[in-house]
Amino acid sequence: MLPVPNYQQKIINLVLDIIFPKFCLGCGKFTGKNDFDYVCGKCFGEIDLKKNFECIGCGRQTRLGLTCAFCANKNKVDQLIVAAKLSDPLVDKMLKTYKYKFVRDMAAPLSVIAKKRVKNLLLKGFNLFEDNPLLIPVPLRRKRLNWRGFNQAGLLAKNISDAYCMSYRDDILIRIADPKHQADIKAKEDRINNVRNNFTVKDSKLLRGRTVILVDDICTTGATINECAKVLKNPPAGGGAKRVIGFAIARN
Repeated sequence: MLPVPNYQQKIINLVLDIIFPKFCLGCGKFTGKNDFDYVCGKCFGEIDLKKNFECIGCGRQTRLGLTCAFCANKNKVDQLIVAAKLSDPLVDKMLKTYKYKFVRDMAAPLSVIAKKRVKNLLLKGFNLFEDNPLLIPVPLRRKRLNWRGFNQAGLLAKNISDAYCMSYRDDILIRIADPKHQADIKAKEDRINNVRNNFTVKDSKLLRGRTVILVDDICTTGATINECAKVLKNPPAGGGAKRVIGFAIARN
């Protein structure tokens, strides 16, 4: 099938915008050509990035999100970076629209939030690019991937890797089970049990001795990314990652 000429595509997009206009999730006004599709520049500029860092296990503030000594035995993630606050109404709406209404275009503003957080980290003296890290998204359940049509964590990780010329792979960490959706489970212990033994590594040679940045959209209890970190560090064939940094757009 021949590609649609550029001018024809512009006409198609213009007609679609007229029939299906896009509104800002924040203020409800129409978005313009200089805005994101569903977030206007004014509302986006008012989003506060997360300034503090916390342990993935207990949630206490720690230096640069390092896992505290009390939680290190039960948590395989060495460090957690969270970009924004889920308590921000616009961030919450953006993530829900992206995650549950399957609006792929929401990856663009969420990726900018992530890149702003990375920039702030650099200003604080923390170089996220040290040791040539490998970006890996948390994989989706097979049924949910087929239903949604894209992995929301995968789009975010790819955008970050493209922006900073970092290595990206979405075929190393594999989900081998289709458990109950984590959002439907409230108790932390039940969440941990729900994802236990659900992941495996396809090619551990690509992980050997490397730092992995594990990307997800939302971190709640940390059960999923901790289970992922466990198999990334200790894959079935051995020789896994030396360090795993969790990176999420927001945390409950």
